[in-house]
Amino acid sequence: MSLPRLTLTALPFLALTFGAPPALAHAGHEHGLVAGFLHPLMGADHVAAMVAIGLWVASIGWRRGWLPPLGFLAGMAGGIALALTGGVGLGFGFVETAVAGSLIVLGAMLAMAQPFRPARALPLVLVAGLVHGLAHGGEIGGAAAATAFGMLAGSALLHGLGVALGVASARYAGALRFGGAATAALGVVLFLA
Repeated sequence: MSLPRLTLTALPFLALTFGAPPALAHAGHEHGLVAGFLHPLMGADHVAAMVAIGLWVASIGWRRGWLPPLGFLAGMAGGIALALTGGVGLGFGFVETAVAGSLIVLGAMLAMAQPFRPARALPLVLVAGLVHGLAHGGEIGGAAAATAFGMLAGSALLHGLGVALGVASARYAGALRFGGAATAALGVVLFLA
């Protein structure tokens, strides 16, 4: 595999991951279905985590891979619900640190290119979804149900985008490892920020 092919394969992942500044995902925003849908698309941390889940699905195949995205979305829904009900008294700084940590873990899983069995990794995926849900849910003010549904739908779209990117780059052996390394690197940057 030549470097230009790998670079061309990696460009969409890099654009998705680093194209949106992390701060935009946690600024004040409109509420409702459309705003909720757009919200996960506006932060590099959320884009990277959800695309990473999709890449993972592409690497293990949909027959076994349906569990990670559903687990992530279930964890995210739980995190949103906890944030909306005030059921978790965690500070915003802790949630942001946990989101960065989730990127490091998800990225490392991809970078190792190990065929993790979805059932074994489900607790990690649920926790990653939970912390992303806490981050999203903490920002919902009005139209909570519609905004939350939009956030879950936008996240599912990013999972699908990750699957498509993973399938398109499957013939390039290093693409999955590269995507994982980039995701983990973003997590380290956000952790240190």
